[in-house]
Amino acid sequence: TGGVPLSGIRGLIANRMVQSLQEMAQLTLTMDVDMDRAIELRRQLTEIGAEERGAVPTYTDMLVAAAARALRAHPRLNSQVVDGVIEPIPEIHVGLAVATDRGLAGPVVRDADTLSLVDLAARTAELATAARENRLRLPDLEGATFSVSSLGMFGGDMFTPIINPPNVAILGVGRLRDDTAWDGDTPRLVTRLTLSLTWDHRVDDGAPAAQYCRTVKELLEQPLRLLT
Repeated sequence: TGGVPLSGIRGLIANRMVQSLQEMAQLTLTMDVDMDRAIELRRQLTEIGAEERGAVPTYTDMLVAAAARALRAHPRLNSQVVDGVIEPIPEIHVGLAVATDRGLAGPVVRDADTLSLVDLAARTAELATAARENRLRLPDLEGATFSVSSLGMFGGDMFTPIINPPNVAILGVGRLRDDTAWDGDTPRLVTRLTLSLTWDHRVDDGAPAAQYCRTVKELLEQPLRLLT
């Protein structure tokens, strides 16, 4: 008949997404980021030899690094709700949404806030390859406290990502695109992307969520801070 049954991995994803939307008060805000300095940093890292080690950071790596470090300053988004109680999680483990032939996989970068940008890049590359080759182990998939999902490589500007329970937030990443900034009356070309933060409104209000997103934005617009 041509129908696709909601079973296996597809069924698991469907059930978790429905559960997520039913059990949380989800809200999404968006914020633009100027990426010119991040683009220049990546070019410099390539030139100084990071590429030889197989660990040139991608823009997603920069996003993961910024998202993880921003959670230090905004720990409420790195928590879970258990029996009506908001429980903070001291470790920051970032889950990645990786598209594979079998569906969506969610490998986890453990202690992402403690890794250097180059080390984080090496780890995400390893996890993404393992996901696409169906070599992920159970420990690679467990324990995410926050997630980053990018659709930029498919041309998406923004979207409303759905939280992966028991997390209380997820950061969506759009494509790099040309845009215009103004220096007084003078236009100039900039490269921007849009962040889409979905969070559980039971856990935090709009202003703190926007402050978290602004911290991510500031780290990406001053990316040398990600190297320290």
